[in-house]
Amino acid sequence: MTQRDVRLASLSNSQYTKPMSMKDEFIPFLGYEWLQVEDGSVTVGISEEGLEELTEVSAINLPAEGEEVNPDEVCGEVETESGPLNLYSPVEGKVVEINAAVVENPQLLFEDPYGDGWLFRVEATDPDDLDAITNGDSDDDE
Repeated sequence: MTQRDVRLASLSNSQYTKPMSMKDEFIPFLGYEWLQVEDGSVTVGISEEGLEELTEVSAINLPAEGEEVNPDEVCGEVETESGPLNLYSPVEGKVVEINAAVVENPQLLFEDPYGDGWLFRVEATDPDDLDAITNGDSDDDE
């Protein structure tokens, strides 16, 4: 199994139970992030359950627009009194948009985590990675 296969297998919905508060269009990731796939990109945010573990947020550091991200590497962090929360992209790709409003006002994370509190959007290098997210499985034919 290649590293890509392992990464895609980690996107399986069966690994994470969707919290009751999470709407159907959102996919749980890493136990504290949520994902939403639309228009060839994936949006990343922090779930309500992930926010329950956080104390006061002092800063949000996101990748820059145009930056290449890799799912095996930290691409940002949420700084809190209890320490940093690392952010990961679920796919390899390029950051196409960041939410400047949440960087300026981190309270948006708590006020509207599935709306105005989103963090960043990534355009996947391989569109099959987006299919793996939405289908909750991986293609082992490679």
